[in-house]
Amino acid sequence: MTYKNIKIGIVGGSIAGCSAAILLLEQGYDVTVFERSNKPLVGRGGGIGTTTSLLEKIKNDGLIGNDFVQFHTSEMPFIGKTQSHEPYGRTAWSIPLDFKVFQWNELWKHLRKNVPSNRYKAGIKIVKANLNNDSKVELTTENNKREVFDLVLFADGYNSLGRQIIFPDKKLEYRGYILWRGLLPENKISNSCPLENKILRLSYQDKPGHNVVYYIPNSDGTSDKGNRVFNWAAYIAIPEDELNNLLTDKNGNIRQGTLPPGYMSSSTEKKLKHYLSQNIPDYYSEIVEKTVDSYIQVIYTLDLDNYHKDNICLIGDAGIVVQPFTGSGVFKGYNNAKDLIDCLKSKNTIEKALKLWNEKQLKTGKNLLALGEQMEKAFIWEQLDFAKVDEETTKKWWKDSVSFPENFNYSKNK
Repeated sequence: MTYKNIKIGIVGGSIAGCSAAILLLEQGYDVTVFERSNKPLVGRGGGIGTTTSLLEKIKNDGLIGNDFVQFHTSEMPFIGKTQSHEPYGRTAWSIPLDFKVFQWNELWKHLRKNVPSNRYKAGIKIVKANLNNDSKVELTTENNKREVFDLVLFADGYNSLGRQIIFPDKKLEYRGYILWRGLLPENKISNSCPLENKILRLSYQDKPGHNVVYYIPNSDGTSDKGNRVFNWAAYIAIPEDELNNLLTDKNGNIRQGTLPPGYMSSSTEKKLKHYLSQNIPDYYSEIVEKTVDSYIQVIYTLDLDNYHKDNICLIGDAGIVVQPFTGSGVFKGYNNAKDLIDCLKSKNTIEKALKLWNEKQLKTGKNLLALGEQMEKAFIWEQLDFAKVDEETTKKWWKDSVSFPENFNYSKNK
């Protein structure tokens, strides 16, 4: 197959879209990225992470440079709230990690920098995709402009237009809990923090859910002590019939799926902060209390029977949607694109390549969804209260609960 003769359109210029564009351009494909926002995609997330091995692969493939700032986390303590161990809580057990954490913004800026400007069309919203009689895909913009491609990748997130077009019966499934997130600069913390190179998992007091806390570099990419940012993420069970009330913003509008920074009502913020103050150690509760502009993500999952229909493909969160505590967000988009390149190289038609690619994505996707369900069961619905259990009980709970897929393991425990 002659790569330069294949014209590929990518809908969505976030992490998955930029990653795919860089990898495909490197192979000589004719690639165009369409991003509906005409502004840089900053401020869309706090801390994220991935395995050390995956980050090295991303770096070696030229997606990010050696100046990309991240922290290496090497330990994950399981901590519970008890009066006798305030203000930091009681550690039931701690496992060794091999995981890198960083700013979502920093990753996107590095990726975007490596997509040539003439290949990245900002401020262009795609509203329609049709398959022509010659198997080519016609994309229609909001201004009714049409462009034709041999292959189109939708990388437009969990509410993907592409998925709605080719699999209209597939619907997001609410998992019964939300993720409430916030960031606090280290210089706002009153006392020395024992966090350092750890990712803490804080249980609630015999309630479903947990809170994850770790440091990330600040928005300028600075990682010096005193200039870091404290990143916290609280998983809280919320009945579905209470979602609309929770997602009603300060202007009285009901949001769908997310409540962005700066839009939370004071009553909702007060209620959530009180909940955590009762359930996590005082030191971390104080950090949550000091945080402003926190935000909410509703947690959904979605499985797929196929990752493409004809020459329209789904990558990243446009494909399967997995629970976020798997840490697989970066992995999905990168892996989708790498597999696609391998399949295009090994087959002499796009049709044959996509058939093979689809088989690979289904296998990987099922494994990640299985991991997500295992971790959801353990960390939400059967969460131990780490203030009450000993090391052996915690070890057994972890060993019995979580089995990592091949090539995706952030724990050093095998």
